[in-house]
Amino acid sequence: MIVDINQKQAAKKFVERWQAEECNEDRQSRSFWIELAQGLMGISNPTHVLDFERKVRGRKIDVFYEDMGVLIEQKSRGVDLDKKSERSKKAGEETPYQQAKWYADNLPYSVRPRWIVVSNFDEFRIHDLDADDPEHDYTTVTLDELADQLHLFGFLTDKSASRLVKERELSVQAGEIVGRLYKSLAAQYKSIDTDPVEQRSLNVLIVRFVFLLYAEDAGLLHEHQAFLNYMRNIEPEDMRTALMQLFEVLDTPEHQRDPYLSERLAAFPYINGSLFAKADIVIPQFTQQIKYDLLKEASQDFDWSGISPTIFGAAFESTLNPETRRAGGMHYTSIENIHKVIDPLFLDDLKAELAGIEGIKVEKTRSMRLRQFQDKLASIKILDPACGSGNFLTESYLSLRKLENRVLENLMGEQMGMSFTLGIGAGGGHSENDLIRVRLNQFCGIEINDFAVSVAKTALWIAEEQMLEATQAILLTPLSFLPLRSNDGVIQANALRYDWNDLLPAGECDYIIGNPPFYGARMQSKEQKAEIQDVFHGAKNCGNVDYVAGWYMKAAEYMEDYPIRAAFVSTNSICQGEQVANIWEPIFKLGLHIDFAYDTFRWKNEANDQAHVFVVIVGFSKQPSIKRLFHHDKPDAKTELFIPNNINAYLIDAPDVFIWNRAKPVCSVPSIRFGSMPNDGGNLLLAEDDLKAMIREDPASEQFIKPFMGASEFINNKKRWCIWLQNVPEEKYIDINCIAERVAATKQFRERSSRLATNKLANTPQLFGEIRQPGRSYVFIPRHSSERRRYIPLGYMSESVICGDSASLLPDASLYHFGVMMSQFHNAWMRIVAGRIKSDYRYSNGIVYNNFIWPDLLPEQRQTIEQAAKAVLDARAAHPGKSLAELYDPDKMPSDLLAAHEALDKAVEDAYGVDFDGGEEKIVA
Repeated sequence: MIVDINQKQAAKKFVERWQAEECNEDRQSRSFWIELAQGLMGISNPTHVLDFERKVRGRKIDVFYEDMGVLIEQKSRGVDLDKKSERSKKAGEETPYQQAKWYADNLPYSVRPRWIVVSNFDEFRIHDLDADDPEHDYTTVTLDELADQLHLFGFLTDKSASRLVKERELSVQAGEIVGRLYKSLAAQYKSIDTDPVEQRSLNVLIVRFVFLLYAEDAGLLHEHQAFLNYMRNIEPEDMRTALMQLFEVLDTPEHQRDPYLSERLAAFPYINGSLFAKADIVIPQFTQQIKYDLLKEASQDFDWSGISPTIFGAAFESTLNPETRRAGGMHYTSIENIHKVIDPLFLDDLKAELAGIEGIKVEKTRSMRLRQFQDKLASIKILDPACGSGNFLTESYLSLRKLENRVLENLMGEQMGMSFTLGIGAGGGHSENDLIRVRLNQFCGIEINDFAVSVAKTALWIAEEQMLEATQAILLTPLSFLPLRSNDGVIQANALRYDWNDLLPAGECDYIIGNPPFYGARMQSKEQKAEIQDVFHGAKNCGNVDYVAGWYMKAAEYMEDYPIRAAFVSTNSICQGEQVANIWEPIFKLGLHIDFAYDTFRWKNEANDQAHVFVVIVGFSKQPSIKRLFHHDKPDAKTELFIPNNINAYLIDAPDVFIWNRAKPVCSVPSIRFGSMPNDGGNLLLAEDDLKAMIREDPASEQFIKPFMGASEFINNKKRWCIWLQNVPEEKYIDINCIAERVAATKQFRERSSRLATNKLANTPQLFGEIRQPGRSYVFIPRHSSERRRYIPLGYMSESVICGDSASLLPDASLYHFGVMMSQFHNAWMRIVAGRIKSDYRYSNGIVYNNFIWPDLLPEQRQTIEQAAKAVLDARAAHPGKSLAELYDPDKMPSDLLAAHEALDKAVEDAYGVDFDGGEEKIVA
């Protein structure tokens, strides 16, 4: 582990703070380790990964970091770490290390730690359980030494040791193996790309293979590598028949099978769950290579038992789904991002509730509350109406089952005896399986693609088996997984046309989650546009909203007056610019509000082919709630939690107001217009070499050439020119061959166009297709600008500079208009209401400019703003070799330019009669 200077400085402050504290085990161990984990080691959200006071056989671990395999035993300051003391009558006397080792030995085998840390605040002892004598062979670090010895705590952040990282890597590898098998099998079908029966057959076949490969490694088939052993001696040409026989056996209960079945087939258990149900599927001929791919690479050489069903299901589906595999690479949602949805929606509250129950001192009361909490877990129903391969549902299931296992761990520690062994489930059953109350039928999903539905069901079954195995380790008793229970909660349907109540009545639903499709308004098919129109009941401007908005509106109406909470991942555009009012005004009219939100961040999926999408997460309901806003200064910045009074549809702490697209400014100021569009096939525009060549050929051409400025040229200080012949008689340029030739080429380009409007422009080939150039100075406005900039760089241009159509312009503008628009006051407004391209600002006249309130000012205030605006232009001019992209880079902005802007900001604030010292929240409010 390499320790940087910031970590060292943080460690020194940490040492100073904790040397001055009382340091009591009960009162301060939690804050001590949270601060160390986050502030020194850079572990984000330590409260989500560090488990405090986890119960094991009736005793409590101080701190457990399950993913990294670290168990911490914390003592108060002054406690001798070598001294034995009595922990309980049963345990007798133990040193702190022996106490921690007892915890480690009594945890389920799958989560036993490698590292034990024993501390009394002033000393840390690090024990590696892989050492020959871990009790006595340990590393000691004192609190005084922490800043210099922080590298010794690298095991807290070593990703190579992370169970989740290993699980993820294994899952992706599994997806790649199946991808290769899929490809080789697809080649054996005769009409795979055109015949839906063959396509469905291949999908069903692959899903069955995945389950069998997992089942044989997880020990579900009664014999290790049972599928491999059954198939290994069968020739490729006989594999079709062998598979058909196997599938029939797996779908038949043992008591209904042919009594003369071969021993090899009869040994397979009954699977059920409709996974191997009789279906009209086509199985192609196998080749030697396919047999190798299936039996050697996928079965013999790979252990499926450790995959993550959450990751594998999505990676598997995105690779093999005929609708998505053309994009190449794997796309799946990381577990971390799924938890950004489900943690604030329900999981954080459930964890806190369980921690509170575990802290109850009275054993009888604690046991009763634990059982009630388990009943609560068993009652929760979750709907994902765009579930894809089921990764949100799978991770939610795993999360609830892990909580249930914590309940069972606690109850085992309470020495429950026979009442525990015989079951605590509803219905009074006496099967050990009755102890498990959380079931797959609590998790419902709607997905339009049938293959994704199959994958989702398979992923959920795998998740169920893995959690059953974890429960077995707690109860110390075998539990039966097969035959599968039916899993009818995930269905194929168009979620925007389907009544969600038919799957899960709203009165039974608790939470709605998911990551619906992101198509923008211009990307939608006619059918999708019609769906949005219907879902929004033709509300104002609903034809200009993202496809994902349909799920918000459907969820809002589905909720009615039931206590349902929802949270979706969405493109950030639904909370920016024109779409905000279009989407949220009809939703808020139904009585909904935003409970929590993540504002714009980059959606990283850790897949082979990263999907760089800028998203928000919005949690909403009709229920009272404490608002939580997870803020990012930049899309890749760390998350900061704020508790605002309100979260409006722009995801800021402000009242619920909507900025509608306006045709005209609300104040008496000039109207913005687009720049001029050449529509010339490139013939009227000139690069620097073109300009020099034309002037060399005929110096008379120079009088008809003007500087041309598009957004890119303006921001990046690129030189470009254009032939500008407005109000120039033909006889003045017709004999200048280099100009006449380009005019003729423009005419030809327009005549050949398939657009009638462009054809008409061939009558005036000497002119730009659309001319909007003003007759005096104007403000130049690039429509897109980096989100890193504090100010969108605007220009104050002479009418001799032609503004292209990649920018907008404010005609008849003075330095006053330029100054107000360049101020932080205007930029703060823009940052809140503007649309975005990815995360870049998208300046628009209808939303940003036309809704902006200009100050009522005195003549001397106007003069002050104009002088300050002139100073900004002078400061720019003092750096002639620098582009605006460089000058407005927040890390490189020259001090004189920054000072000029700050003076301008002050002048504009004075004009508004306020002194906010640049505080953007106050400006926007």
